[in-house]
Amino acid sequence: MEDEKAFALNLAIYQGADLGDYINFMIQFRSSLNALKPADVIALEPIYTVDLVEQMQQLLPNLDPREIPTFQSFAYFEPADVFDEYLEQEASKGKGAFIEAVWIVIGKPKLYNLVHKAWTEHGPQTLAPWIKLAQIVLNGCYGQKWPDSVFQVPDSCPICLSPIHWPQRTQCGHVFHTRCLSQHLDIYTTCPLCRASLRDP
Repeated sequence: MEDEKAFALNLAIYQGADLGDYINFMIQFRSSLNALKPADVIALEPIYTVDLVEQMQQLLPNLDPREIPTFQSFAYFEPADVFDEYLEQEASKGKGAFIEAVWIVIGKPKLYNLVHKAWTEHGPQTLAPWIKLAQIVLNGCYGQKWPDSVFQVPDSCPICLSPIHWPQRTQCGHVFHTRCLSQHLDIYTTCPLCRASLRDP
């Protein structure tokens, strides 16, 4: 799993004299991350971003904005387009498994990297603010504008037979991957299933 690889890598590359304290901190932090659950009520995106930036500024004042963990792009791409087999497998399960996978593959590793950066640049850290940050990041992962299909078992695309997570619905009501439908419409002007015209009136 990506989170375990990132955890091990960040332990291996730490060069500080306080290595024992760092390892203990990372083990406690990993246990806390593994036990975290999304909040019952999750703030909308703008509130999440403000909370995240404020907490990040406290922990890493000189942080590059590109290092802030965000998940917005994952809400718009088909899992097959993300180039991560685990994400695609989890997405096919439906029922929110994709969001949990994004947290494991993207969220937790970014947090481990940020902890390493903080210990390297600012010395020993305390656990409580990092757990608060992790909760904000986890809530932000769940708080994205995910399509409803992420929480259901996905249908299969009639063209490529892969699961559809972000369906493109035609006027006649059939659903396809956007890229599959676009490729079909490059050649034909009808629905691949019922042959109804898909030309704009």
